[in-house]
Amino acid sequence: MSRIVFTYIVPFLLPAAVYAAWVWYRTGYVARHGGEAPRLEQGPWPLLLFVGAVLAFAVLAGAALMRGGSPDATYVPPHLENGQMVPGHLEPKTP
Repeated sequence: MSRIVFTYIVPFLLPAAVYAAWVWYRTGYVARHGGEAPRLEQGPWPLLLFVGAVLAFAVLAGAALMRGGSPDATYVPPHLENGQMVPGHLEPKTP
């Protein structure tokens, strides 16, 4: 579950969270120094959603490129060995 949160949800919502934090900070600054505070509802939401989608795609692409093994490796599925669970892994092909 945490893998899903960190690879899909966090990158997608990160730009919106940064913008919301900036609005919160800027509203406090304007309250102390005067001026007009930005309104959260009038934010660049389509741009934030697009940037979030691009960021999520970049994280997924990076995870796909950094993980994995050689194309000629053999996948060994999870199995029990001497009563211990051995996780799935890739083994190099033997000639």
